[in-house]
Formats: sequence, structure tokens, C-alpha cells
Amino acid sequence: MLSTQPGASCHTHATADAAPYERHCPETTLLFRTIQEHWSTFLADLEVGGGELAAFVLDEFEAYLRCGILAHGLLRVRCKDCGHSRVVAFACKRRGFCPSCLGRRMADTAAFCVDHLFPRVPARQYVLSLPYALRFKMAYSPDATSVVLGAFISAINSDLRRRARKRKLRGRLQTGSLTVVQRFGSSLNLNVHFHAIVMDGVYEEQPGGSMLFHPLPAPSDEDIACLARAVCRKVTRSVGQISGEDQDRQLTLDHLADASVHGLVATGPRRGCRVLRLGGTGEDAEAAIIGKRCAEVAGFNVHANVRVRANDRDGLEHLCRYLARPPIANDRLQELPDGRLALRFKQAWRDDYASHCTSDITCPRCQSPLRLIALIKITDTITKILAAMGLPTSPPKLYPARPPPSASGGEGGDWLN
Repeated sequence: MLSTQPGASCHTHATADAAPYERHCPETTLLFRTIQEHWSTFLADLEVGGGELAAFVLDEFEAYLRCGILAHGLLRVRCKDCGHSRVVAFACKRRGFCPSCLGRRMADTAAFCVDHLFPRVPARQYVLSLPYALRFKMAYSPDATSVVLGAFISAINSDLRRRARKRKLRGRLQTGSLTVVQRFGSSLNLNVHFHAIVMDGVYEEQPGGSMLFHPLPAPSDEDIACLARAVCRKVTRSVGQISGEDQDRQLTLDHLADASVHGLVATGPRRGCRVLRLGGTGEDAEAAIIGKRCAEVAGFNVHANVRVRANDRDGLEHLCRYLARPPIANDRLQELPDGRLALRFKQAWRDDYASHCTSDITCPRCQSPLRLIALIKITDTITKILAAMGLPTSPPKLYPARPPPSASGGEGGDWLN
């Protein structure tokens, strides 16, 4: 057990500097409007084809369509100093794709890791990407995901101890890491992979029972190649013993996931075609070492070239936020002139959210904290309150399902491109 004494929290005095609360109005975002317009049509298209989405997928989308909408429930808060009151909509708090809830979770997770979890020692990020067939298996099998993750962390720990013993460190050597399982790629494709923040060194147990940290030099390219080979070997031996995917999954979700893994359109007139890409593309040549501290073996790609210095707490927080980021950021979506959507790829260390998401809601008039005075779920009461405040009293309506597109491009249009 490693005992650490983190430095003073950079989030302790968030309330004093927090900006007044402003509702984020999800119904005005491009993502919400897109789902609002196409969700019913998408479900109708699946039904025509004899498909049905899993219940948890339906719940995730329906919860998102209710998230932040005042007509679905609200809190009333009041300033204890000036008496100003306002309403705050319920949040879905889901872990799927809601940019608002996942953005808040990202900031909270990063703050906790920096303030309470990681000691002031250097840290290195290890990223493991996997072969396509294994990604698809892990998308449905928690057992397969656990086996691959265990093999990945075991290989990293073995490499750290091996390099430490080369430096004449003996006895019981301890390591530490935090791993985030990401299920999405930068283009929103299904891509189950691992990001691990690993303390870049080992702890040596002292005679009195205390732990002394020994930082290690950066791994060489050959060290990372050996690590990739070890992961490939461990996973190949173990994953074959795991039974197939969960038997109760929906075949429709199976089809959608398979198309997402391979970057194909799953439904509509372009079914089976590759997702259109804007900009140049290229294929990396197969090689044992394909970059600085980056190696690939049989589809197992390990990258370990990102390091954070011992006292760089801001850098560590940026890295934690990157690991815990939501799959979709509203400002990365844009609507093209022809009605299609374009997703702008996110650059490294891009920060889309405020630094102090854990602060109290403050009064826009006097900056004092707003206190909760009521939690309201009764529709009639919500309607009266919103009407009195001049706010919309009904939730945004879903667009009705449209007929499927015709071959001639008539009614319905190419709505799934």
C-alpha cells in the first residue's frame, strides 16, 4: 500500500473564482438537434430490417434527450444573501456519450487523481491498441477485456522491475498505475483500447517498512518492442480460452458494432460503404518499431512516449483529463452546407471544459452560493414555474420517422450519409 502526501489542491478555492452558473441549453447544440431529428427515423429503419437495439442503448439515448431539459424536472435554488432564485435542470449522469455529464466527470476525475491519488513522482502514459478481431470480442466480453488488461499491466510491471534490477535494485519492488478503458477512437469508431498512467519507476521497500521511490530512465525503442511482444504472447495464450461473446446480446447491436469497428456505414443506402473521410489518409508500414517508443506486433500496438515530470501537476491533470474525456465534444461537430455532419479530429491536450467543475453554483447578482430549496418532478408544478419565468414549458419534440430514401433520391433523401 503506497501512502502519499499530495500537495495543496489547486481546486480547493474554486468557489471564490467560479463564474456564475449559466444553463448550457443542450437543445441548441448540433448533437442534440441531430439526434432529435433522426432518432425516430433510425429506429424505424431498424424495425423495417427486423432489427432491435439493446435496452441499454435505448436508455442511453432517451436519457440524453432528457438531460438538461427543464420540462423533465428541475431544482430550485436561492441565494441566501440577496434572495435571487433560479432553476437548474436534472442531468442524466450517464457514462455513454453525453458531452455535459461526461465533461463534468472528466474534470472531477482528473482533479481527484491529481489531489489525492498520484504522488509527486514522474509518470508515463502507456497506450495499447489491439487487432480488429480482438476489439470486436472485447466490445461484448468483459472477461476478454479483463484478460487483455491484466496481460498489459503485467507486462508493464515486469518491464519496470526488469529495468530496475539492471540498476542493482533488489528486494520487493512495487509499481503503481491507473488505467482507463476507452471504447471509442478519434473518429467515433468502436475501438476498445487502454490508456495507462504508470509511475515511471519503482518503490523499494526499506528495512523499516517504508517505501522509497526510484525513478527509471526512459525505456528504449527496443524495450517497448519487447513489451509489445510480451503483451501479444500473454494475450494470445489467454484469450483463446475465453468463451464467445455474451449470448443475450442483440443481433442488431452486433451488426452495428462490427460495422463501427471496420469503419463502415451500418444502415441506409450506403450500408457497407466506408465512412467518408475529409482530408488525407495513409497506411503505416508494418514494422516492429514504428516510432519513438512505439512498437507493433501482430496488431498489438504499444506507445509510451508521453511523460510527465514529478512536480508537473498541471501536466498530470491534462493527461488525466485526456484519458477521461467524453467521446464527443460539441464544438468538434459542424454541419456542412449539404446537411451532412463533419467531425473535426481533436488535437492532443485540447481542453474543452472549465477548470473548476466541482465548484458551487453562484448567484449571478452577488456571487454568493445558491442553496437548494426544492427538487421538483411534478409536471404541472414544473410548467407553472417555467411559465412564470418565461422559459419553455415543454421538452423539445422528436421529429417523426421519415420514409426510407428512394433510389431516385426523392422523398426521404440520403439521410444516413
